[in-house]
Amino acid sequence: MQAYGQVFMVGLPGPRVEAVARELVRDLGVGGVILFARNLEDPLQVWELTSELQRLARERGGPPLLLAVDQEGGPVQRLKGPFTRIPSARELGEKAEPREVEALYHQVARELALVGVNLNLAPVVDVARSPDCPLWERSFGPDPEKVAAYGMAAIRGLRAGGVLAAAKHFPGLGDTRRDSHLVLPTAEGADPERAVDLKPFAAAVAVGVPLIMTAHLRVPAWEEAPATLSPVAIRTWLRGRLGFGGVVMTDDLEMGAIREQGEVASAALQALAAGADLLLICEHSELAWEAARRLEKTPALKERLAEASARLARLRARLPASCARREVEAYFAPILMRNP
Repeated sequence: MQAYGQVFMVGLPGPRVEAVARELVRDLGVGGVILFARNLEDPLQVWELTSELQRLARERGGPPLLLAVDQEGGPVQRLKGPFTRIPSARELGEKAEPREVEALYHQVARELALVGVNLNLAPVVDVARSPDCPLWERSFGPDPEKVAAYGMAAIRGLRAGGVLAAAKHFPGLGDTRRDSHLVLPTAEGADPERAVDLKPFAAAVAVGVPLIMTAHLRVPAWEEAPATLSPVAIRTWLRGRLGFGGVVMTDDLEMGAIREQGEVASAALQALAAGADLLLICEHSELAWEAARRLEKTPALKERLAEASARLARLRARLPASCARREVEAYFAPILMRNP
């Protein structure tokens, strides 16, 4: 089952490695874990959690895990104090320069790496046109040139700090007014080339971003399927037109936009067939088990699975070494003393 589980990134129920987590890592052999507020208490607890997860991965004889968090800033920042506060992308776009954004994300990456998180699901490079867009606060602004510059700065900063970046949400949710957490949004821009929305993704590819996350978005000029499930979006546009050779990961397959299309397990296989390499299931880990079992019984996806596995292996080769507990204590203790 581990050969099939490696293309899944899953959420865990709590802040400790208990039965569900052990089975996901040891038996299903998931490729990654995403951490939410329910998993996070303080820096030492996060370090202990990630260290134990990586120990389980080593014991199963598998590669290291991708351990991810959404540490964008503003309304989406899972790790709170004593971790560095990150202003929203909207605020950064209005008040900071790209060099300041790069320095900030370098600091953010340093802290994530200390506690064992090796993947930040950031930056958001959607070009939000108006406050009606659900990503308004999470976007650097309505100017694609600015979003591209600030997105590249964040990617460079994360890389310099020792953490992988993931640009999101391809092919851009900036021209939408419906929240994909709830329903499937439709792109409202008239340009079939999506020049405004794709400019920041092209910049992210140029600067060497290792992962790009898909959007649950219908682009009528391309096809009716959501981009996450669309070979046109992933193969024709992201791989072909933009020349992206890294890992394509999905946004959470349990979101309303995908549940509208059918079962989560079926969507996972459809996303893999479309060209996605890493399948994200955040809440109900039993759905990853179900999808992996279906994948095992689908020989037509064997070649696609091998391709995804190879990309993930190349990505994991770039993961940094883990930090020691004493490094975590030494870094955060002075901050806690200043801010009891």
